[in-house]
Amino acid sequence: MNTSVTKVQPGMEAIEKLEDFIKVNRLKPHTRIPCEKDLCDLWGVSRSTLRQAVDELVENGILYRVLNKGVYVAEPRYPRDMAGVDAMVRDLIDQGNLVSKKILTMNVIEANKQIARKLQVKLGTKVYEIIKCRKINDVPCTIETTYIDAERYPGFIDHYNENALMEPIFEENYDTYQTSGTEHINVTYATQAEAEVLGIESGEPLFYASGVALDQNGEVVMFYKQLIRSDKFIFVATVES
Repeated sequence: MNTSVTKVQPGMEAIEKLEDFIKVNRLKPHTRIPCEKDLCDLWGVSRSTLRQAVDELVENGILYRVLNKGVYVAEPRYPRDMAGVDAMVRDLIDQGNLVSKKILTMNVIEANKQIARKLQVKLGTKVYEIIKCRKINDVPCTIETTYIDAERYPGFIDHYNENALMEPIFEENYDTYQTSGTEHINVTYATQAEAEVLGIESGEPLFYASGVALDQNGEVVMFYKQLIRSDKFIFVATVES
């Protein structure tokens, strides 16, 4: 019987060594890692191989570069499961994070073409528009805009506040249970107003998620848009066989 062993490529091995170095030495965020020469001597790899490994970890948000100063350990990013806003909030809380929100505006407006199409209502239907900033451990991380049919869910904003969750309001007051939905992810860039809310520089990249939540009967419960700081989140997907 022939047994073949797959050799680990130098680049992958360097990535693994860098990740292990950070973990074993318990390097905290914003700690500078050793210079290229020292790491190359330590692991016996070429500078080009090490540089490729660093590039990969910078791209994945594990490390970051400071011009003329070196490479540093980045702050860990929060996982954002591609299952909608409510799933994200539950996961963050389960992980021990402090999650809070500030309602920026909460109004009744008339549905434009996009909102009407997403909510599957007539153009001009009265809808609630709720815009909020969500903080994680007191750091502004997302801006979320939610649209809800005011005719189907009368009085919703009377129940909703900065300490309330949307799901229980739907369940307890309207016998509506969110069971599924669809979501699309894109990349955009922060406007000046958005940057001020999120505490970042104008023009910085943001993830843009938009989607609809469906109830137990397959009807649309809400349409939402979410701006997400790309330096704080990484998107993940769970695949079940």
